[in-house]
Amino acid sequence: MVFQDPYFHAFRRKLAATPYEEARRRLTTQLQAAARTIARPPHLSADEIEQRERWLYREGLDLYLPILRTVYRAIAREVAAGLVEPEDLDAEELAFATYQRALDEIRRLPHLPRDRFAWLRHLARDTVHRVALERHSQRHRPSETRTPPAPQEHRPPSQPVLARLEAVFGDPDLPLPDDLLQDEAARRILDSLLERLPDQWRELYLLSVLDRWDDERIAAVTGLLPDEVRAIVRATARFLHAWLHELASEQAPREG
Repeated sequence: MVFQDPYFHAFRRKLAATPYEEARRRLTTQLQAAARTIARPPHLSADEIEQRERWLYREGLDLYLPILRTVYRAIAREVAAGLVEPEDLDAEELAFATYQRALDEIRRLPHLPRDRFAWLRHLARDTVHRVALERHSQRHRPSETRTPPAPQEHRPPSQPVLARLEAVFGDPDLPLPDDLLQDEAARRILDSLLERLPDQWRELYLLSVLDRWDDERIAAVTGLLPDEVRAIVRATARFLHAWLHELASEQAPREG
């Protein structure tokens, strides 16, 4: 899953260490080149198309890392379903393919979605699934069946790891520390807890504590009010804290 993929963290550190505008310019150039081959629909004027594309090149690309995270999570699900192997899919290529589809769709939609972040996440998951099905059909005859990989066995998390995570979840204003995310056991726990959440709650929480967006910025891309964003982030933190406390209580007798 997302937190267990070391490449994602390396890529995140790489973007954090270099000007993000450089990555934005590169992606914008690629998208603009793709846009030249798309015909203008009759229901939109040239100004309306320019305005929509400007949104995608600016605010839409601000969501690149969260969308890349969605892609990694979607790839993990396709692998778990037995459709593909991890090496069959390239996350960065699929993230760019997602934005290419978004560029095409914003020219066709009568109105831009209110929750544009949810719209991009849906495109990302659908893009991954389509490519996974295509790769699976290329590699396997229709009569073949494939057994999903057996789940890996992991040692139970230690109390110090659980205690640190519990402290983080106890304060919704506290971001996820980068050094904590380097701990494999902590990432594994985070993945298992985040999978329990509704998609919207999980992604808003990660925008807040992992990507460190403020409530107003999150509200701008989701169509929510800042107070609604804050309420969801706080409620998510409470649920995660309660689940983690339950996990720690179950683990204590084993170590005692």
